[in-house]
Amino acid sequence: MSSKLPLTDAFRRDHTYCTYCPKLCRFSCPVSTAQSRETTTPWGKMTSLHHVADGNLPFTPEYAATWYACTGCMRCRTFCDHDNEVAKALGTGRAEAVRAGTAPKAAYAILDEHPARARRAEQAARGLFGDAACDARARVAFVPGCTASVVQPGQARDGFIATEALAEDDVAVVASGCCGLPLLEAGDPEGFVRAARGFVDRITASGCETAVFLDPGCLYALRRVLPDLAPGITDEDSARLEHLSEYAAARRSRLSAVAQEGPVRYQDPCRLGRGLGVYDAPRAVLEAILGRAPDEQHQRREAAECSGAGGQVPRTDPETARAIAEERMLDHRRAGGGQLVTACPGACHLLDEASGTNEVTSLASLLRRALGK
Repeated sequence: MSSKLPLTDAFRRDHTYCTYCPKLCRFSCPVSTAQSRETTTPWGKMTSLHHVADGNLPFTPEYAATWYACTGCMRCRTFCDHDNEVAKALGTGRAEAVRAGTAPKAAYAILDEHPARARRAEQAARGLFGDAACDARARVAFVPGCTASVVQPGQARDGFIATEALAEDDVAVVASGCCGLPLLEAGDPEGFVRAARGFVDRITASGCETAVFLDPGCLYALRRVLPDLAPGITDEDSARLEHLSEYAAARRSRLSAVAQEGPVRYQDPCRLGRGLGVYDAPRAVLEAILGRAPDEQHQRREAAECSGAGGQVPRTDPETARAIAEERMLDHRRAGGGQLVTACPGACHLLDEASGTNEVTSLASLLRRALGK
């Protein structure tokens, strides 16, 4: 059968299986849970994708909008017997929608505003770290990411100071441009590859052996997504790409205990956990800092609930993103409250706004304190 959405052909098995599934993963989606809508369950989104691709439904903005009701958290995959790649399949649908002119207005706004976003992030980073650090060459480079540089500057600085202390050396900052993930999530995979290729070049230009990322989304984009879309851009000769939690876990003997009253609960970021398989490193870091294992959310590791910060949902549907974050804060309080720690700047920002208190802490901030900086 000739597909009406050729980009989705790579995921035909996935959207076909989802379409004829008895919706066993319907409870796993943070968006449909927040909206209480059948059309935005994994089944609903994949069914519309499947039938539009087959020509059984018209390619309208209404159907395309459901493909943007996804944070890319991959939680539905955890509960799927077939490991269906819902987020990736919907991503191809988004790309088709952008090409066809049927994507939501917010998606086109993300694409149009991206160059300005990248410039704003670079300016913010240079203001935080100085031109010397941003143009330096060093054995270790720190990558703060756009989100932290602009909306979580304190966390970006904490991450840099912690990385420098762990490296016991000067650290360069890779702050120019953007990894391009917002472009991919809005529906421009080609733009993403160009941006990511340029970002890899900037990491290489720093001369670093190791690039330490604060934002799991940036790291996921370069370590997992880019090699799938453009094989060979990141190869064995490139710098080693690590999350701050991985870098710190390997050097946790340098951490000092930090006194914390009450529970300190860890929230797994989706891209760090399900995306990159990094579950143990942040917990090892927290255990070194606390002198005990961290407290946990009821749903954790592979089954962890999403904060609502991914998939550009905070920009395309801020009300839903906030509702998801508020539910995570309720989960935290039902489990006993205390401090909620996450290793993702976007999640930290959204959860902190949803909490309305000082309950949310970044792993980078705890690391800086544990290093006496």
